[in-house]
Amino acid sequence: MSGPESAGDVAVVVLARVGELLAGLSAADALALAQGRARLVVAPVAPLRDGPDRPVGAGPSAPSGVDLAAASATLDAFVHRRDGTEYLTPWAMRDLRALAARLGLRGVAGLRKAELVERLVDRTIGFRAASAAVRAR
Repeated sequence: MSGPESAGDVAVVVLARVGELLAGLSAADALALAQGRARLVVAPVAPLRDGPDRPVGAGPSAPSGVDLAAASATLDAFVHRRDGTEYLTPWAMRDLRALAARLGLRGVAGLRKAELVERLVDRTIGFRAASAAVRAR
């Protein structure tokens, strides 16, 4: 990317993707975003491999040595549990365990991958959702 044309082209593509994202939001999520109670976050996703046997939306395992601070911030930005689950599911077990240790989760050594992902989502997104529900009462 060397000139204003290429930067302008990137801006057009980014704005188109943001428009797609906003169009897909529920009314409640769009309102929360407009009122500043929600935020948009850039979360890196791995590119898809080519091939007919590759399920749509499945990314490769997160590389070893994942930036745990960035991953934690990404999980903090998610509003829905399913987003966290989709984000963590492609990760390698060693990276999931490292994230669990960073978040202070104990007793995760014997868990299967799906259970570990669920515990991580519970600890981050699920905790915030439960707290918000209690505060709303």
